[in-house]
Amino acid sequence: MVRKKKFRNEFHGVVDGPAIKKAMKSGNAEEHKLVGEVTDESNDTNKIVRKKRKLHTYERARLAYEKIQAERRQEAEKRRAEREKRQKALERYLSTKKKMDKALMKKNKRGQPNLNAQVAVLLEKIEKRFSS
Repeated sequence: MVRKKKFRNEFHGVVDGPAIKKAMKSGNAEEHKLVGEVTDESNDTNKIVRKKRKLHTYERARLAYEKIQAERRQEAEKRRAEREKRQKALERYLSTKKKMDKALMKKNKRGQPNLNAQVAVLLEKIEKRFSS
């Protein structure tokens, strides 16, 4: 059985915010280094090493809830768009049907059907079929 080496960070512990501020104001580098700052001597730059904290149960639950709510909003938006699309298609169909019915219901003075209007309706249907 092979054991893997465990590498440890240079800083172990909790970074104390007020202590860092105090050390920065006083300019004491040693105290500053003790509270959580690692100094890289070669580049002469300062880095603060912090551990990534785990999310609490409440935060995880809140994030899951927000994700579910976002999915629900997205689905609702999709359904609304689909409903509007169907409604527009239905309105278009009904307006065309109403126009055709009105033309077909035309009568002349003696109460007979107006054949000129019926031929116009048939011509429009044929043109529509060929244009599609």
